[in-house]
Amino acid sequence: MLKSLKIHNIALITDSEINFSEGLNVLSGETGSGKSVILDSINFVLGQKADKSMIRHGQSECWASCVFDISNLPQVKLALSEIGVEEDDEIIIKRAFNENGKGTIKLNGETVTASMVKKITGLLVDVHGQSDHFILLKESAQLDMLDQLGGEKISLIKGKISEIINEIKAVNSKLSLFGGSDQERLNRIDYLTYSINEIVNANLYVGEDEELNEKRKKLQNIEKIFSSLGATYDILNGENGVADMLSASYRQLDSISGLGDDYSRLCENIENILSQLQEINSEISNNLEEEFDEAEADRIESRIEEISRLKLKYNGNVEHVLSQLKEMEAELELISSSAKQIEILQADKNKFLTLLNKEYNHLSNERKAIGDKLSKNLEERLRLLAMKNAKFSVEFEKISESELISINGFDKITFMFSANAGEPLKPLSKVISGGELSRLMLAIKCVSENVKGAQTFVFDEIDSGISGVTAMVVGENFAKIAVKNQIIAISHLPQIVAMSDSSLLIKKTENDSSTQTEVFPMSEREKLLEVVRLIGGDDSSLSAQNHAKELIEKCNKYKNSL
Repeated sequence: MLKSLKIHNIALITDSEINFSEGLNVLSGETGSGKSVILDSINFVLGQKADKSMIRHGQSECWASCVFDISNLPQVKLALSEIGVEEDDEIIIKRAFNENGKGTIKLNGETVTASMVKKITGLLVDVHGQSDHFILLKESAQLDMLDQLGGEKISLIKGKISEIINEIKAVNSKLSLFGGSDQERLNRIDYLTYSINEIVNANLYVGEDEELNEKRKKLQNIEKIFSSLGATYDILNGENGVADMLSASYRQLDSISGLGDDYSRLCENIENILSQLQEINSEISNNLEEEFDEAEADRIESRIEEISRLKLKYNGNVEHVLSQLKEMEAELELISSSAKQIEILQADKNKFLTLLNKEYNHLSNERKAIGDKLSKNLEERLRLLAMKNAKFSVEFEKISESELISINGFDKITFMFSANAGEPLKPLSKVISGGELSRLMLAIKCVSENVKGAQTFVFDEIDSGISGVTAMVVGENFAKIAVKNQIIAISHLPQIVAMSDSSLLIKKTENDSSTQTEVFPMSEREKLLEVVRLIGGDDSSLSAQNHAKELIEKCNKYKNSL
């Protein structure tokens, strides 16, 4: 419930504090007195886009604040906790805006964004007459409202749908262990089979890439190798080379080897060196006889490239690639051997999908029945609200998404409306005016006790073009809604002012230097005189006062009967 509104430097209001009560609060006043400023201020606090033109002339900043009682609104407290604001039974929203186009929003003293405050105020207030708050124009809200009209019956169906969806989710979770859907599993099997064959056919072994790199390095330096080997061979075996010198040394030592063991041992060592030198010469000769194999070089490059590609693809060295191979072989075996389990789970899923479709049809049929009843009741109610040619219907469209899994079923609905005779029904958002929408919302609130949402309704222009008996009907409808909800209505009809639980007078005063709008709570006597004014009588006329008194008594009697 909106308890109070404070306004500072907005339009014609310098400073004003308006206290609202439970039930029906009616603001009235002369044409041009500034009634729209009150609604603009409320919308400003609710998060509507601000404009510098709203700042009172000669001032640099304006602000407005609202105090809400949320003690009986657990959904609002939950929303507060979700945006990180401490829960309380009362919230204060204050919004300021300056001439530089800068502004701030405080919620219980904490700075919040416009989107955050809208998340809260959307649960508190419905403003009818301002396009930014036309909740009925949103198709998602229309579907929610239709389901709320269905009450317990729709709730039970949705409860069954929720249970079935949970079962389907559980089956999908189990199926995901085997690779997801049938197509996903086939795709996975194809991938695993290809990858396994790719690695197996590569015939990898640990250390092969190092061996290949060593061979490639040798081939890349073959000319240098042959040059070094040839020079070495010449040094060892050329004229007066190492071999000749060692042979001469051997002959010298052999001639004295019989003269002592030391000489014999030296001679033997030289002989061993000569034997090793022969082996070295033989190995050098063999290497020099090798020819450069261009095909082998190409094979090595190709093999290195293949191994590098596999290492990059499987994100690791050869050992890791082979480890991946084992894991993929195990996974493929699991998926391939689980066909029977998958078949059982898929059968369960199909069973639940069939049940789900059955409940979707049940839900859709119930909605259509509710829509038909709503259309009939609304048209009757709108006739009483001076819209005698109004037509209303609920158009259904089936969402064609495959395997649709949603608690809202497969229905997409659109509220269709026509205000004038001979005009075809069109989507509500395309054809309805602000005043018509206000009366439509009033009619909806009257034909249903199941629609829940905001606790405060603000109505503007609802009495446009009506009077007499119709005006009385509007007042009675207000009173009916106000038994459980708070209504704030701007009106120029005596019947609605007479029906009010709290009456507020909006008055504009002028002097040579300024114009100002003020809001005053009216006493019973002042309310009587305001009704006299709205009837068109003279406040000094006893008959006019008696007429106003009778109207107020009639309204009180109606309210007491509710």
